[in-house]
Amino acid sequence: MTIDEWEQQVADFWEAFDSAPPESDAQAHPFVARLDALADDCPADDGRAEFERGCIRDSTGRTGEAVGHYEAGLAAGLDDVRRARTLVQMASSRRVLGEPDAALAIIANADPHALGGAPSAVRALILHDLGSHDEALRVAIEALVPHLPRYRRSMANYARLLTEPE
Repeated sequence: MTIDEWEQQVADFWEAFDSAPPESDAQAHPFVARLDALADDCPADDGRAEFERGCIRDSTGRTGEAVGHYEAGLAAGLDDVRRARTLVQMASSRRVLGEPDAALAIIANADPHALGGAPSAVRALILHDLGSHDEALRVAIEALVPHLPRYRRSMANYARLLTEPE
């Protein structure tokens, strides 16, 4: 199997998963097993198979299991998009697992503007969990500023004033 064929099979898997009705834990097991079989067949020697293993575990409520796969994927090497997704997903997982400090350290390595601002959204949630509400709101507003058709300067200034004196 070529890497392009494998990538298409993974894309087909996620399309089927996303269109399936929400599953119970018992129903999720076949999805995990199917993705693991795909990962076993990955012809690449980088971290993409481990990344996908982490994704299916996160997507089926096995968040604690996902983190190790994300770490293994990063260690083996990932393309820029998967690396960005891994940092977002691993930080989110650590947050959900009650490890906000670890989550903040992870998300600090992500480009805040990658993936439509997803790293900033996760960072805002982590900061909120840590009790830094003004900073969380600032991060969230700053992530929105580039997408606003108007009021960019005003919103950027209002966000800055949440954590900096005038």
